[in-house]
Amino acid sequence: MGILGDVVGDALGNLFTGGRSDKQLERLHEEGELVPATIYAIRVVVKGDSADEYSYGLDLATSAGPLRASVRQQLIPDPWRAPLGARVLARHLAGAVAIDWPATLDEAGVSHHAAFLAIKTLKTPLQPGIDDERIDRRRLRDGVRTEAQILSSEPVEVMGMPTENRRLQLLVHDDSGPRTVVLKREFVPPYANALAVTGARVPAAIDPRRPDRVTIDWPSAAEAAAAV
Repeated sequence: MGILGDVVGDALGNLFTGGRSDKQLERLHEEGELVPATIYAIRVVVKGDSADEYSYGLDLATSAGPLRASVRQQLIPDPWRAPLGARVLARHLAGAVAIDWPATLDEAGVSHHAAFLAIKTLKTPLQPGIDDERIDRRRLRDGVRTEAQILSSEPVEVMGMPTENRRLQLLVHDDSGPRTVVLKREFVPPYANALAVTGARVPAAIDPRRPDRVTIDWPSAAEAAAAV
Protein backbone atom coordinates (compact mmCIF):
# COMPACT_ATOMS: atom_id res chain seq x y z
CA MET A 1 0.00 0.00 0.00
CA GLY A 2 1.24 3.45 -0.85
CA ILE A 3 3.41 2.66 -3.87
CA LEU A 4 2.06 4.63 -6.82
CA GLY A 5 2.86 1.97 -9.39
CA ASP A 6 0.78 -0.63 -7.59
CA VAL A 7 -2.14 1.74 -7.27
CA VAL A 8 -2.02 2.66 -10.96
CA GLY A 9 -1.85 -0.95 -12.04
CA ASP A 10 -4.74 -2.05 -9.85
CA ALA A 11 -6.89 0.93 -10.79
CA LEU A 12 -6.42 0.42 -14.51
CA GLY A 13 -6.82 -3.34 -14.25
CA ASN A 14 -10.23 -3.00 -12.56
CA LEU A 15 -11.30 0.28 -14.12
CA PHE A 16 -14.81 -0.50 -15.30
CA THR A 17 -15.67 -3.57 -13.27
CA GLY A 18 -19.33 -3.21 -12.27
CA GLY A 19 -19.49 0.31 -13.63
CA ARG A 20 -20.03 2.20 -16.87
CA SER A 21 -18.73 1.03 -20.23
CA ASP A 22 -15.89 2.80 -22.01
CA LYS A 23 -18.39 4.39 -24.41
CA GLN A 24 -20.55 5.72 -21.58
CA LEU A 25 -17.53 7.22 -19.88
CA GLU A 26 -16.36 8.73 -23.16
CA ARG A 27 -19.78 10.31 -23.66
CA LEU A 28 -19.71 11.74 -20.15
CA HIS A 29 -16.29 13.22 -20.85
CA GLU A 30 -17.19 14.67 -24.23
CA GLU A 31 -20.78 15.79 -23.65
CA GLY A 32 -21.03 16.26 -19.89
CA GLU A 33 -21.24 19.78 -18.51
CA LEU A 34 -17.95 20.82 -16.90
CA VAL A 35 -18.72 22.55 -13.60
CA PRO A 36 -16.99 23.44 -10.34
CA ALA A 37 -17.60 21.06 -7.46
CA THR A 38 -16.64 20.75 -3.82
CA ILE A 39 -15.67 17.46 -2.20
CA TYR A 40 -17.98 17.07 0.82
CA ALA A 41 -17.30 13.38 1.52
CA ILE A 42 -14.64 10.72 1.04
CA ARG A 43 -15.10 6.99 1.55
CA VAL A 44 -12.33 4.39 1.37
CA VAL A 45 -13.08 0.66 1.30
CA VAL A 46 -10.28 -1.88 1.74
CA LYS A 47 -10.25 -4.38 -1.13
CA GLY A 48 -7.58 -6.83 0.01
CA ASP A 49 -5.04 -7.53 -2.71
CA SER A 50 -6.42 -4.91 -5.11
CA ALA A 51 -6.32 -1.13 -4.84
CA ASP A 52 -8.36 0.45 -2.06
CA GLU A 53 -11.72 1.66 -3.37
CA TYR A 54 -12.22 5.44 -3.24
CA SER A 55 -15.54 7.25 -3.53
CA TYR A 56 -16.06 11.00 -3.47
CA GLY A 57 -19.13 13.01 -2.55
CA LEU A 58 -19.51 16.11 -4.70
CA ASP A 59 -21.55 19.28 -4.42
CA LEU A 60 -21.77 20.48 -8.02
CA ALA A 61 -22.77 23.94 -9.19
CA THR A 62 -24.54 23.06 -12.46
CA SER A 63 -26.33 25.34 -14.90
CA ALA A 64 -29.61 23.83 -13.65
CA GLY A 65 -28.79 24.49 -10.00
CA PRO A 66 -26.99 22.73 -7.14
CA LEU A 67 -26.51 18.96 -7.40
CA ARG A 68 -25.22 16.55 -4.77
CA ALA A 69 -23.88 13.25 -6.12
CA SER A 70 -21.15 10.71 -5.45
CA VAL A 71 -18.77 8.74 -7.66
CA ARG A 72 -16.45 5.78 -7.20
CA GLN A 73 -13.21 6.91 -8.74
CA GLN A 74 -9.42 6.76 -8.55
CA LEU A 75 -7.65 10.11 -8.86
CA ILE A 76 -4.27 9.48 -10.47
CA PRO A 77 -1.79 11.10 -10.05
CA ASP A 78 -1.61 13.25 -6.91
CA PRO A 79 -4.78 12.20 -5.05
CA TRP A 80 -3.54 14.34 -2.16
CA ARG A 81 -4.75 17.34 -4.17
CA ALA A 82 -8.34 16.27 -3.45
CA PRO A 83 -8.86 16.45 0.33
CA LEU A 84 -12.19 17.07 2.00
CA GLY A 85 -13.41 20.55 1.08
CA ALA A 86 -11.29 20.80 -2.05
CA ARG A 87 -12.57 22.46 -5.20
CA VAL A 88 -12.42 20.27 -8.30
CA LEU A 89 -13.88 20.30 -11.79
CA ALA A 90 -16.52 17.66 -12.49
CA ARG A 91 -18.76 16.54 -15.31
CA HIS A 92 -22.37 15.43 -15.18
CA LEU A 93 -24.68 14.00 -17.82
CA ALA A 94 -27.96 12.10 -17.57
CA GLY A 95 -27.45 11.22 -13.90
CA ALA A 96 -23.80 10.25 -14.25
CA VAL A 97 -21.04 12.26 -12.57
CA ALA A 98 -17.27 12.11 -12.37
CA ILE A 99 -14.38 14.30 -11.33
CA ASP A 100 -12.56 15.54 -14.42
CA TRP A 101 -9.13 15.08 -12.91
CA PRO A 102 -7.14 16.18 -16.00
CA ALA A 103 -9.16 19.42 -16.15
CA THR A 104 -8.73 19.94 -12.40
CA LEU A 105 -4.96 19.55 -12.63
CA ASP A 106 -4.84 21.77 -15.73
CA GLU A 107 -6.68 24.52 -13.88
CA ALA A 108 -4.17 24.22 -11.02
CA GLY A 109 -1.28 24.57 -13.47
CA VAL A 110 0.07 21.10 -12.69
CA SER A 111 2.06 19.17 -15.28
CA HIS A 112 0.59 15.68 -15.53
CA HIS A 113 -0.33 12.66 -17.63
CA ALA A 114 -3.71 12.07 -16.03
CA ALA A 115 -6.59 10.39 -17.81
CA PHE A 116 -10.34 10.82 -17.33
CA LEU A 117 -11.08 7.77 -15.17
CA ALA A 118 -14.22 6.85 -13.25
CA ILE A 119 -15.88 3.61 -12.20
CA LYS A 120 -19.44 4.18 -11.04
CA THR A 121 -21.88 6.90 -10.06
CA LEU A 122 -23.39 5.88 -6.73
CA LYS A 123 -27.16 5.57 -6.46
CA THR A 124 -27.19 7.22 -3.03
CA PRO A 125 -24.92 10.17 -2.23
CA LEU A 126 -22.38 9.62 0.54
CA GLN A 127 -22.93 10.95 4.03
CA PRO A 128 -20.78 14.05 4.72
CA GLY A 129 -17.29 13.57 6.16
CA ILE A 130 -14.67 10.85 5.86
CA ASP A 131 -15.26 7.12 6.25
CA ASP A 132 -11.95 5.25 5.94
CA GLU A 133 -11.78 1.52 6.64
CA ARG A 134 -7.98 1.64 6.85
CA ILE A 135 -8.08 3.55 10.12
CA ASP A 136 -8.13 1.38 13.25
CA ARG A 137 -11.40 2.53 14.79
CA ARG A 138 -11.11 0.14 17.73
CA ARG A 139 -7.86 1.76 18.85
CA LEU A 140 -9.41 5.19 18.52
CA ARG A 141 -12.49 4.10 20.46
CA ASP A 142 -10.69 2.30 23.28
CA GLY A 143 -7.60 4.49 23.56
CA VAL A 144 -7.03 7.57 25.70
CA ARG A 145 -7.84 10.53 23.49
CA THR A 146 -5.29 13.29 23.26
CA GLU A 147 -3.74 15.79 20.86
CA ALA A 148 -0.33 15.08 19.36
CA GLN A 149 2.08 17.61 17.94
CA ILE A 150 4.23 16.50 15.01
CA LEU A 151 7.85 17.33 15.82
CA SER A 152 9.28 15.88 12.61
CA SER A 153 7.94 14.21 9.48
CA GLU A 154 10.05 12.25 7.01
CA PRO A 155 8.94 10.27 3.93
CA VAL A 156 9.42 6.50 3.85
CA GLU A 157 10.59 4.96 0.58
CA VAL A 158 10.69 1.34 -0.57
CA MET A 159 13.33 0.51 -3.18
CA GLY A 160 13.54 4.19 -4.04
CA MET A 161 9.78 4.47 -4.57
CA PRO A 162 7.66 6.88 -2.51
CA THR A 163 4.96 5.41 -0.28
CA GLU A 164 2.07 6.82 1.72
CA ASN A 165 4.01 6.14 4.93
CA ARG A 166 5.98 8.65 6.97
CA ARG A 167 8.30 8.52 9.95
CA LEU A 168 6.70 10.80 12.50
CA GLN A 169 8.08 12.02 15.80
CA LEU A 170 5.22 13.10 18.05
CA LEU A 171 4.91 15.03 21.27
CA VAL A 172 2.03 13.66 23.34
CA HIS A 173 0.69 14.38 26.81
CA ASP A 174 -0.68 11.79 29.22
CA ASP A 175 -0.78 11.22 32.98
CA SER A 176 3.01 11.00 33.10
CA GLY A 177 3.37 14.37 31.38
CA PRO A 178 4.76 15.30 27.96
CA ARG A 179 6.84 12.71 26.10
CA THR A 180 7.94 11.87 22.56
CA VAL A 181 6.79 8.90 20.52
CA VAL A 182 8.17 7.79 17.15
CA LEU A 183 5.90 6.19 14.54
CA LYS A 184 8.34 4.56 12.13
CA ARG A 185 5.93 3.76 9.30
CA GLU A 186 2.78 5.77 9.85
CA PHE A 187 0.29 5.43 6.99
CA VAL A 188 -0.93 8.89 6.00
CA PRO A 189 -4.02 8.88 3.77
CA PRO A 190 -3.78 11.14 0.72
CA TYR A 191 -6.59 13.33 2.04
CA ALA A 192 -4.45 14.07 5.13
CA ASN A 193 -1.12 14.54 3.36
CA ALA A 194 -1.01 18.27 3.99
CA LEU A 195 -1.52 17.68 7.73
CA ALA A 196 1.50 15.40 8.25
CA VAL A 197 3.94 18.28 8.61
CA THR A 198 6.22 19.53 11.35
CA GLY A 199 4.33 21.66 13.84
CA ALA A 200 0.88 20.31 13.04
CA ARG A 201 -1.40 19.16 15.85
CA VAL A 202 -3.56 16.12 15.21
CA PRO A 203 -6.12 14.18 17.29
CA ALA A 204 -4.84 10.81 18.49
CA ALA A 205 -5.46 7.97 20.91
CA ILE A 206 -2.92 6.31 23.25
CA ASP A 207 -3.22 2.60 23.95
CA PRO A 208 -3.56 2.38 27.78
CA ARG A 209 -1.73 -0.97 27.79
CA ARG A 210 1.00 0.09 25.36
CA PRO A 211 1.75 3.79 25.80
CA ASP A 212 4.15 3.69 22.84
CA ARG A 213 1.24 2.78 20.53
CA VAL A 214 -0.33 6.02 19.35
CA THR A 215 -3.04 6.02 16.70
CA ILE A 216 -3.63 9.24 14.79
CA ASP A 217 -7.22 10.04 13.88
CA TRP A 218 -6.54 11.21 10.33
CA PRO A 219 -10.22 11.40 9.27
CA SER A 220 -11.08 13.71 12.18
CA ALA A 221 -7.98 15.80 11.50
CA ALA A 222 -8.95 16.21 7.85
CA GLU A 223 -12.56 17.02 8.71
CA ALA A 224 -11.41 19.70 11.16
CA ALA A 225 -9.07 21.20 8.55
CA ALA A 226 -11.87 21.33 5.99
CA ALA A 227 -14.15 23.13 8.45
CA VAL A 228 -11.69 25.99 9.01
